Amino acid sequence: MKKIDLGATSAAGHMAVHVAPAYSRFQRISNLENAMSLASTLWDTAGWLWSDRHPGVDRSKHRSVAETFDKDLFSRCPDLGLIRDLAEVTKHGGELSRKTVTVTGLSGSGSPGGTLFVSTPFGGMTEAKPECTLQIEHDGKSRNMTDALATAYKFLLAEAG
Repeated sequence: MKKIDLGATSAAGHMAVHVAPAYSRFQRISNLENAMSLASTLWDTAGWLWSDRHPGVDRSKHRSVAETFDKDLFSRCPDLGLIRDLAEVTKHGGELSRKTVTVTGLSGSGSPGGTLFVSTPFGGMTEAKPECTLQIEHDGKSRNMTDALATAYKFLLAEAG
């Protein structure tokens, strides 16, 4: 196993350097691009957690240990399983062959960001912020994308310490 210096040396470092800024961007502008970017960096954090807890151990050569590790994460944060599907499907051209894939698609739309100001007939003005309505479709159910990302972020932040 070859270690490559990317600046971050732990899951906590990865969270600070990559995940926290992606989460901040998604909170500011909750569009599809920022949602998928955040999903990818969140799922990358699981790899960093593995490296922290199993230094120098190649996941591909210890599949049963890796599967147990992943199942434990998913049992404590089911949204992380959805995040993994989203992150991997963007990496693999929209197709996944893993038997545990549950995500079937996305629905709704992301927010363009910003604030809308609308004049009323009597000279007043109302203010509205466009909201993200993205939903993760899985197993015949829907999960709010914003909530899933926030839950996974908080979980991984605690795990990374």
